[in-house]
Parts: sequence; structure tokens; C-alpha cells
Amino acid sequence: MSDLKDRLRALYKRMSLREKLLSLLFVIVILFLWSNNWLTRLSDGNAQRKLTGVELQTQQQWLDRSDLFTEQLAVALERVDPSKTFAAAQLSGHVDKLIRSSGLSADIDPVRTREGEIFNDHNLRVRLGRISIAQLIQINKLLQKETPYINIQSVRIQKNRRNPMQLDVRYEINSFDLKDLNL
Repeated sequence: MSDLKDRLRALYKRMSLREKLLSLLFVIVILFLWSNNWLTRLSDGNAQRKLTGVELQTQQQWLDRSDLFTEQLAVALERVDPSKTFAAAQLSGHVDKLIRSSGLSADIDPVRTREGEIFNDHNLRVRLGRISIAQLIQINKLLQKETPYINIQSVRIQKNRRNPMQLDVRYEINSFDLKDLNL
């Protein structure tokens, strides 16, 4: 160890003033970069710790309210008849049946399903071309009769370009089906 000190001291004494200043500047730059990296890591770790704390607090609030959520689920399930809910294929077929019962035909996109723990959420797009306002009202009434099992999320209405007395309508329909019919 003392041999290394002696060599460094001898090297330092042989350096010119310019070399000593450049060496000092080099050491300062290295220390600055190292401390900047260290402070960035420290800051990131602190931010992550705070974010984790907030996440844990949110989860604890959910857990504290679990009894309330269970009660609300029970109340909601009392109002829903599981036998009237629609699976993805059933939804598409039922909507097609409703539209055909009003004397129309429609372009029906495939059902998009989002799976959940208690129920599956289904979304369906339906396009009706060249219908009258009376037919639109009739279809709306048919779909509203199916509430809460089938819900209209959005309706886009445009006049038909060829015949302004007719409408082109696009529905976004939402439905659900319970996974466990014994709930």
C-alpha cells in the first residue's frame, strides 16, 4: 500500500501544473457523473417507494370496503335473472332476431368479449342501412325492452347519401352474461 502511495506521489510531483489541473478536472467530472447517477437512482427509488405506498393504500381501501361491495353485488344480482343474460353467440342471434322481427336486415360485427371474474362483458356493432325514422324508433323500443340484459351504448345516425329521407344507423350494443348461474 505504501509502495502505491509513493508511486502516486512521485507521479504527481513529475506532472506539470497544466497536467495537474487536467487531472483534477478529470477527477471532478468523474465524481460529478457518479454522484449524478447515484442521486438519480436514489430519486427513482424514492418515487417508486411513494408509488408503492399509494398503491398499497388504495388496495387497503378496496379491502376495507369489501363487505360493501359484496352487499352491492348481492343487491344487483337480485335484480338480474341469470337465465335471461346472453352469451356472445346468443347476443348476436337475439339482436339479429329483434331486427328481423321489425322487417329489416343488418350487418352485425363479431361480438367482442371481455372476461371478468363474475360476468363476461360483450360488445356488438350493428349497422342498419336505409331505414326510416319510424323503423329506427321501433328498433329502439325493441332494444329498450331488453334492458338491463341488452344496453345501447351509442347510436350514430347519418342521412343516407342516395336518399335523404332514409337513415344509416350504427349501434354499439353491450350485454353481459353471468359466469356462475348460482350467484
